[in-house]
Amino acid sequence: MPVVSHSSTPLYVDWAQRYEIVRKVGAGGFAEVYEAYDRKLERPVALKVIADRPGMSGRVVREVEAAASLAHPGIVALYDFFGDGERSFLVWEFVEGQPLAAALGELGDADAAHVGEELAEALAYAHSQGVIHRDIKPQNVMIDDEGRAKLMDFGIARLMDAQTLTSEGDVLGTVAYMSPEQASSRRIGPASDVYSLGIVLYELLAGFNPVRGHTPAETMANVVAGRIEPLEEVRPDLPRGLTDAVAAAIETEAAERPSAAAVAAELRAALESGRLGHGRLQAWRVLRPLQRFAVLGERAVGAGLAAVVSAVLLSRFATYPESWTLPVMALSAALWFVVPQLGLAWLLGVLAFPVFAVSFSLGVVYIVGAVALYWLTRGRPLVALWPALAVLLVPVYATLLAPAGAAVFGRLRGPLVAAWAGAGTLFYLLLERVSRSPYTGFQPRGHLATQLQAAGNPLTAAYRVLAVTLSGPSLLQMAVWAGLALAVTFTLSLRPMLVRLWAWSLSMCLVFVLYRVVPIRLWDYRVSLSALLAGVSVLAVVVLFAVVFDVGQRPEERRDERP
Repeated sequence: MPVVSHSSTPLYVDWAQRYEIVRKVGAGGFAEVYEAYDRKLERPVALKVIADRPGMSGRVVREVEAAASLAHPGIVALYDFFGDGERSFLVWEFVEGQPLAAALGELGDADAAHVGEELAEALAYAHSQGVIHRDIKPQNVMIDDEGRAKLMDFGIARLMDAQTLTSEGDVLGTVAYMSPEQASSRRIGPASDVYSLGIVLYELLAGFNPVRGHTPAETMANVVAGRIEPLEEVRPDLPRGLTDAVAAAIETEAAERPSAAAVAAELRAALESGRLGHGRLQAWRVLRPLQRFAVLGERAVGAGLAAVVSAVLLSRFATYPESWTLPVMALSAALWFVVPQLGLAWLLGVLAFPVFAVSFSLGVVYIVGAVALYWLTRGRPLVALWPALAVLLVPVYATLLAPAGAAVFGRLRGPLVAAWAGAGTLFYLLLERVSRSPYTGFQPRGHLATQLQAAGNPLTAAYRVLAVTLSGPSLLQMAVWAGLALAVTFTLSLRPMLVRLWAWSLSMCLVFVLYRVVPIRLWDYRVSLSALLAGVSVLAVVVLFAVVFDVGQRPEERRDERP
């Protein structure tokens, strides 16, 4: 089909004699779409009707020019175009099916990856023909009755060799799917389509758009700043190859994104790995609406821990008047709930004065450690208080839930948080002289609190803190807890339920063996067997619940279905 070279559509006054309107199927800001019947060729078509008004004819021509140069099974075909003097008509291939937007939340992981692969292949073809779509979004993708994805609506596309719509300052497309360069009104290229495709795929897999804010301005700011939660943290059960492909597609810098063809290849490899499920209703999709309250819940947990930490530590030091305890608790909780970073800074500051009252040397070490802790955890302040959660769970034999729960921080950050909690828990128990605990690992020879108080200078105090932190039992605890966080993440990423259960049972057994055998062999430390069994049992039950509940329909279960 020749590329259109003029600015108005061909005049065809008697169009109604050829095309019979069947029903209206959709409408947008400037066009209406009807299902029609082509009497001449005896086939259904989609008739897009655009009212002629200032500036609209150029958009019609661009859509026709772009579509006329494309012939691909993944792109809705343009059959004809004309006008009647008042309106422009575009006759498209009619796709029996539904828009991708209507299928959000219904596609299984494999189906979502398959849709992404087909769209990536269609975009790779369009880019090879010199066409950039510029408006990739679920509303512009049709899923036909056979499950194939078809890209449509090239209304704001541009030809790479054209001079129209290329100047900086133009902002076209839907905000929540725009690339950073498009949102910033900079010149765009094929990488912009790749970004939009990545956002669509993220939404299919996570159940929500990662940049959408409460207002268009907030959404635009999120896009430009690249404020996107990594997909691997939202869906740690997905194969790493799939999450990496999405992460690469939504890189903030256009030059760092792969081509559409490369994205298609990565998605194809993820599908061929056989680790993606096909179920329409997975447990995480049921629970996902509750995760809208995740930020609020995390702040509430942090506020509660801040209040408890301030109360416990202030009761240990007689520095502040007893009547201050309740106000300090309330203020710590309130500040944390409103602005967690401010709450963390306040809590660390409140505790500085009592530590200096014990020992100036210890106070100096505390200030250095507090500044480092704030700097490292300011992005996720709850991490700083994770050891406090572990300590609070000691009396109910649930301490090991802290490292297991650290998996919620992601497969990379989770083990680090768990290790930090392990070291912090051991340090606190030694300060309190709770030596007969599974989480100390050895019988201490002296009173750690007395040793720190007697330190004559900051270097000595720092040395004694590091000596405990880097001791064999502490390193063992950090390694076991970090491994436990990794084991939980890995177990939940497995697909067949039987394999999950084996991974769960082996992980629980390994934790028990390490805590029971290693301290005896290395330090002749025999902890109460009943306490260790109780702790591992509580952990095993809670993790088993997560393993069984986070299931969904697996590929092998799908094959066994009967109509």
